[in-house]
Amino acid sequence: MAKSHAKAAQLRQVLRLFSLFGHPIRVVVFQRLARTPGTAGDLAKGLPVSRTAIVQHLKLLESAGLVVAAYDGRRRIYRVRGDGLAPLRRWIDEHSR
Repeated sequence: MAKSHAKAAQLRQVLRLFSLFGHPIRVVVFQRLARTPGTAGDLAKGLPVSRTAIVQHLKLLESAGLVVAAYDGRRRIYRVRGDGLAPLRRWIDEHSR
């Protein structure tokens, strides 16, 4: 029984990641952060959304464990979390055998 609960929790986590990457702005933000850390203002440059909207997308990515933020004075610098995609990698590996 515990194993089926663990599998269900793992599937929910994978589905959440797929859902988060279903929004094109979040994909672009994640790709930019994968190249270099940045602030919400940096990330909003050249995108058709406000800095405030970027902050909301970053909160979702952060709550899913995909990005982390650190303060540099008053600025929050976001970066991709190294192990953030691990659940998705495990799922893909498991289903590509």
